[in-house]
Amino acid sequence: MSKTKNSLASILNKASELYNNDQFSQTSKYLSKSQSKTIYKELKDIAANKKSKLILLTKILKPLILPTAKRTTLESKLKLSQLSFKKNIIIYMPNHKSHLDEFILGFTFVNEKIPVPITAAGENLFKNRTSNFVLKSYGAFKIRRDKYSVDEHYYRLLSSYLGASIMAGEQIMSFQEGTRPRDGKIGLFRKGIIGTIEKLFNDMKDNPELEIEDITFVPIAINWSENPDEKKITADVSSKAEETDLISRFINFKKTHSSKDIRGVFIGIGEPVSYNQYVAGNNPDENDSYAIGICNEVRSRVVGMMPIFKEHLLYSSIQFLNKYNKHVKIEDFNQLLEVTLKIISDYEDNIKVIETDGFSVESRLDLMEKRDIIKFSKDKLSFEVLNPNLVEYYANHVTSLTEDRET
Repeated sequence: MSKTKNSLASILNKASELYNNDQFSQTSKYLSKSQSKTIYKELKDIAANKKSKLILLTKILKPLILPTAKRTTLESKLKLSQLSFKKNIIIYMPNHKSHLDEFILGFTFVNEKIPVPITAAGENLFKNRTSNFVLKSYGAFKIRRDKYSVDEHYYRLLSSYLGASIMAGEQIMSFQEGTRPRDGKIGLFRKGIIGTIEKLFNDMKDNPELEIEDITFVPIAINWSENPDEKKITADVSSKAEETDLISRFINFKKTHSSKDIRGVFIGIGEPVSYNQYVAGNNPDENDSYAIGICNEVRSRVVGMMPIFKEHLLYSSIQFLNKYNKHVKIEDFNQLLEVTLKIISDYEDNIKVIETDGFSVESRLDLMEKRDIIKFSKDKLSFEVLNPNLVEYYANHVTSLTEDRET
């Protein structure tokens, strides 16, 4: 791919040019200098501003910033460093569990010695100057979900920015669920910016100067033994994305979890989907687009990689027993847990169960009581569920995988 310069100024200048050409391609009229300055400013508000020194510094400070990163399991069906970056648009497509997903995945890219991609992030995350600086420095660009499909001007801004970034050789990461699912399941992968990237590719592929031949969609599965955002996303399972100050989330991390309590994070890198190969073997939708089909294919590969943490089986057993008894007996719980583990282990689609270091049923139940999820009886022979939403959230990690693999 014949690249333009990838400095922020170069990308913004190219994006402004693309916006201008798209806006007025059918006429001889172009933006005035004043209008161009406004467009540039709006593009800058959207754009990531990666700072390589800061990104590399996080590799050194990783144990201090996010100790859980030390307990990450990476399983990959390909070496990221062997992806063909030269003539392919690379799109990473993970599911979404936590606001810390981007950082955990960023550590993975740095460790694999490949460029950190630019990442679509909801505008609600850019709450103040500090969050804005950290997110953009780490590669996040701002996206307005409420404007994406209804505001033509905003769509052109975002499309122009993505086009200029692709020409500069940037890889892109997008969480196609759109937000962190409140129910614990893996949500549908929506078309979103994948349709925009498809359109950009079809506009660019015949340009010999760009040498763009294909789009490579990389499925990424991510799962946490305990989600740092659990209280936020289970307080009201029907709520929309809240305004979130990520800096405060780091500072207040231990108010919801001690980092030692989060025993593991799983990251799976799946077999990529080639746009050209997918188009050759499938039919488009009514809009002559393959974006929805590709999103469904990538999602199925994410589901196929996703493991269950043994911690989640505890919640699944509690959820079942709590349907029939207000006070769950420890004896019944242990028996059902053993049966559930056997059923999952024997499941024909081979769902992997991860047992984290230091795992024990007793310690996990104690942690649940500490988090006000359950309350033990005085004799410690039974417990009462205090937070059924959170129990259901983790139990759905188990049930949704078995349901999805059967469809």
